[in-house]
Amino acid sequence: MEPLSQSESEAIAQIKEICHRIVKEMMPLQPTIGKLQDGAVRQTLYENVYQLTAQLETVKKQAIRYEKGDANRVL
Repeated sequence: MEPLSQSESEAIAQIKEICHRIVKEMMPLQPTIGKLQDGAVRQTLYENVYQLTAQLETVKKQAIRYEKGDANRVL
């Protein structure tokens, strides 16, 4: 694989940083959700927050694989 262009390297760095910031911003959701009385609603919200976090990690990992020249392996 060819080396990444400067704009690609910058894009990868931005993707990783944005994913990191979003995950960091989501951290206060866990204790806040825990304050809700309805257990079913809490459980659903916890599951959805987990799925969002997992998807962001997948985006970040795919960007890292692209950066390393291994983007053909689909996560």
